[in-house]
Amino acid sequence: MGRNINTGTLNKDYVLSKVSQITIFSTYLNLSDAIVQHCIDTGDFILSPIRYDVNPTCGFKYDFKNKLKFKDFAGYFWGDCFDLVALVMSSMYKTSINISNKEDFIKVLRHITLMFKDIFYGQDKDINLITDINTTIVNLRNTKPVIELVVRSWNNDDIRDWGKIGVSVKDLNIEFIYAIDQYYINKNINPDPKYYYKSNDPCYGYVIGQDREGVYNIKLYFPKREKGFTRFITNCNHLEGIYTLDKVDYDIILVTKSTKDRVAIKSAIKHIKLLYGQDIKANIGVINLPHETYKLRQSEYDWLKGKLNPDGVIVSLMDNDRVGKLQSIWLLNNFNILPLLIPIIYKCKDFAEWREKQGIKNITQPIINIINNIKEYEKRSINKQQNKHNKLIRFENGSDASPF
Repeated sequence: MGRNINTGTLNKDYVLSKVSQITIFSTYLNLSDAIVQHCIDTGDFILSPIRYDVNPTCGFKYDFKNKLKFKDFAGYFWGDCFDLVALVMSSMYKTSINISNKEDFIKVLRHITLMFKDIFYGQDKDINLITDINTTIVNLRNTKPVIELVVRSWNNDDIRDWGKIGVSVKDLNIEFIYAIDQYYINKNINPDPKYYYKSNDPCYGYVIGQDREGVYNIKLYFPKREKGFTRFITNCNHLEGIYTLDKVDYDIILVTKSTKDRVAIKSAIKHIKLLYGQDIKANIGVINLPHETYKLRQSEYDWLKGKLNPDGVIVSLMDNDRVGKLQSIWLLNNFNILPLLIPIIYKCKDFAEWREKQGIKNITQPIINIINNIKEYEKRSINKQQNKHNKLIRFENGSDASPF
């Protein structure tokens, strides 16, 4: 059998005539055949075996060519059993395996024959290789995906949608936000794009940093997708907006919950300062958490404090819902970050919605008022440190206490 493989019969059809697609998937994902078969039969999802996952997002399905595909609906992987083996091999041997390259594809096929030596060579399975694969699966869960972007030009739909919250193309470019035509995840292993632009499903890419290995930290945002569908894909988990928080003498740093709110807030402040500069003297920076349940790290807080002048203050503006209020309270309790909330009379969840519904004219004076009275609000907060029940309620009740 080994002689036949070496004389040119090693191809995809030959391998699949000996080992099923299900068995290859289950072996290289450290799953049982029964779990894969159950997903195929029922359409049920499982937790991703190759990345950190808290909700079932992955499934198996045959395509019209009877090719079994494994899909991560968060966008990290979509391919057949050979794509998966290439992914595992790339991680295991610390080299890029690109199955569109014939030589690399042969390496993938040969690896499968070595994995199933009992079938292809009549020899005992290599326990060390099995252990290496299982270890690699664990390592993959902790490996950062490489996201690559194909950028398109801004079109009228983009300009209209971002314009609703007062954000211009110039603002987007300054904030390293791009309109996406296609994106790839681990392109050398999965050479096909994971997305193609559609007008009813636009994607925007936020470039929010770069790690020590030179890999860009990127978040992808799909604003028109409904709840239940993947609206964000990212390869990092840290503060966003660090590139443009570039001063060391801020009077106020506002921490909000999303890049969308951050750029809307910065655009509004810029507009108001342009028209009413004499009414706003404060130097204001804005940054956002990656999500509303994120726990700010001590090192991040210290970095923010280092961006303030000696009398500067950090404040937060989260969503007007339970999760947002809990985050506001957590930031206050752990870092004494003053919480601000949009008054409930506006019936708006966040700043972007408030800006869109009320218009810049109607929100200008409230913004001027809060900016010029931040220090007073800070004093009130300090005086009420012993009364935890009043810490957040006071920002919702009474027009004189409402920051916005």
